[in-house]
Amino acid sequence: MRYTAGIHLSHTQGVEAIVAGSTLVSFGVVIARQRQVWVKSDVQGGKIISLPASTLGRLVTPFHAIILVAVPLSYLAAVLSNGLEQPQWYQETGLGQEADLAVGIGGKAMIRTLASLGVLASTWFHDVTVRALDKQLHYIGVREKASVVSTGPYAYVRHPIYTFALSQMTLFSASFWSWIPLVGTAVVLPAFLYKIPLEEKLLEADPKLGPAYVEYKKSVPYRLIPYVW
Repeated sequence: MRYTAGIHLSHTQGVEAIVAGSTLVSFGVVIARQRQVWVKSDVQGGKIISLPASTLGRLVTPFHAIILVAVPLSYLAAVLSNGLEQPQWYQETGLGQEADLAVGIGGKAMIRTLASLGVLASTWFHDVTVRALDKQLHYIGVREKASVVSTGPYAYVRHPIYTFALSQMTLFSASFWSWIPLVGTAVVLPAFLYKIPLEEKLLEADPKLGPAYVEYKKSVPYRLIPYVW
């Protein structure tokens, strides 16, 4: 048993407290930062003047957003409503008995704790990315006062927010010790692969932004992973 702030926690509850805490912090910080910068973007960057023409192009953003939010919320709802323990139905989504036996109880706790620290680190990366994007933040489209952002993570990949999302989902799988985030990743990745060229076509089609963005693509050829793709 652990004794924390007057509350007795078992080993299992202690691990879930770490995982749930890091997830809550990350979720709150990401949402708050995006809302803050979005308001600034509307004021300083102007309204969005071009959007995808197709229905699928307009739906892809809310689709992947729902998945990215639902995955951590499902874990938090399950654990926080069950006294900081995974209920049976969530345990059944675990990474498998083979994985449990391979790492042992202590190894599993260490992996989940390290993954939780990774979630917090990815949140910092998101913060740096959104700060670099600043008044140009948009989910898909071009703003009135559009300009190319090539600083911070944008100096290495063209879509670092998507890199963040995929990395965090992978980390969630280890920290939650569940295959649910992996399924979420398998769903979100095709959405990003569809959205990236669509988004870039919108940017290139803008008469003011287009030429500068074409040059930016030449200097930063990687979409999600530096030196890979």
